[in-house]
Amino acid sequence: MERRKLEVEMLQKRYGEAEVGPSLEYIIFKHFRLPPGWNRPETELLVFIPAGYPLTRPDNFYVSSGLRLESGQMPGNFSENQQQLNRTWAVFSVHIEGEWNPNVDLLMGHNLTSYMLTVVEKRLSELN
Repeated sequence: MERRKLEVEMLQKRYGEAEVGPSLEYIIFKHFRLPPGWNRPETELLVFIPAGYPLTRPDNFYVSSGLRLESGQMPGNFSENQQQLNRTWAVFSVHIEGEWNPNVDLLMGHNLTSYMLTVVEKRLSELN
């Protein structure tokens, strides 16, 4: 649990205001900045931290409903009307490519920050 707490604190420093689940099972970033090319400058963004974390890798991420590309098109690997935490979200079905190698030393292996960079930020920068 201590590792989760440290990682959530790192994420809050990087991404700002967030709501955290009572058992650190999820984090909702309240004002996640989107790169240019989307129909809004920011969104709420939900990431679940799996029960077996860090050995079990995070998977998928959720955004506020109605997110579209600037052209109005729906992005790929994306589904609306997903119920999570008593509200409706849209989900990006994306997965970590390759190995997931967490390390006892938080900064030496994969962690929630590396997930955010290599999965979430990468997917949102692809604009398709």
